[in-house]
Amino acid sequence: MKKEPRSEGPPTGGRWPEPRLRALQVDELYRLAPTAAGFSYFGALLTLGVLIQTGDIGRGAVWFLWATAVTFLRFTIAVAYRRRAPDSDPNAWAHLVIAANFLAGIQWGVLGTILFPEAPGYRQLFTLMVITCFVGGSLTAYASVRGAHEALSIPATIPTAINLFFVQQGVHWFAGTMALFFCFAIVYYARKQTAYIEDRLRVEIERDGLLELTTLLNEKLERENRELSHRAAVRGMTVESARERAGRLETLFEHSPLAQLECDANGKVISVNLAAERLFGQRYEDLAGRLFASLLTGPYAASKAFAGAQEAISIEVEVAGPDGAAIPCTASFTPISAREGRAPGFGVILSGATIPA
Repeated sequence: MKKEPRSEGPPTGGRWPEPRLRALQVDELYRLAPTAAGFSYFGALLTLGVLIQTGDIGRGAVWFLWATAVTFLRFTIAVAYRRRAPDSDPNAWAHLVIAANFLAGIQWGVLGTILFPEAPGYRQLFTLMVITCFVGGSLTAYASVRGAHEALSIPATIPTAINLFFVQQGVHWFAGTMALFFCFAIVYYARKQTAYIEDRLRVEIERDGLLELTTLLNEKLERENRELSHRAAVRGMTVESARERAGRLETLFEHSPLAQLECDANGKVISVNLAAERLFGQRYEDLAGRLFASLLTGPYAASKAFAGAQEAISIEVEVAGPDGAAIPCTASFTPISAREGRAPGFGVILSGATIPA
């Protein structure tokens, strides 16, 4: 039989992971049950041969027809399960296997009671061997769902034990008690095997849940890492662009042919370019900190009108050259608003002046 993939199972209620656990139990049951049913039918066919050989043809034929009907029912249920709807209830499918196993248990129980021979011989040994082997051998196939193996073993072994040790040849307490204890042991180990399978499947469910959670967390971390990498790249490009722009502006300021000065809000010189140093005949260290108005001659000399300039204007002024001579030029004022880490002020560009080389 083709191996049936494990399905998620429908949400049948109950605390986690019970719905998923039940679906996995039923999946494992149907994975092994068709093979067990095939072995059982092959055993029934050989048993029919023994019954015919020992002269019990009529009852053997009726018993074999019952075994054939039970096997047909088992395989029909297995095929229907393979074609089931994805949202079908796994409990219903488990109950179908339990019902079919109960009918199979009656089949083997009839072999050990009604069809059990009275005369000692190999057929008695064969009957006991067949019932014991098929009941014990099917433990692994049906133990995944509680009640599936019990439905087969109880009607197959208990009636046989009672018939053999308490009815057919009189009451044999020690042997009968041992036979019934054997029936109890089969049920006991079936329950133990069921509990073991449940624990194993719970561990698998938890493992699958952890793997799924780990996968989701890894995907989330990968997305976050990509976002962080993108932000870092954009920020790096922005910082590099800002540095490059600042470098270009500084170069333009320093090497401009026009004299340029930057002043604070009070009109004090903060920085000057090389052209301004040549125009005034003084170095930056001598010009820094002085009032811009102190560098002029004429009506604007020592004027406070330039402090706190709020708008861009251009006026005609005269600046004091290197030898104190007045040099007429046009002063263009540009207000500089407050920025992070910098106080407000204004910039001055002096154009139209003859700057000494």
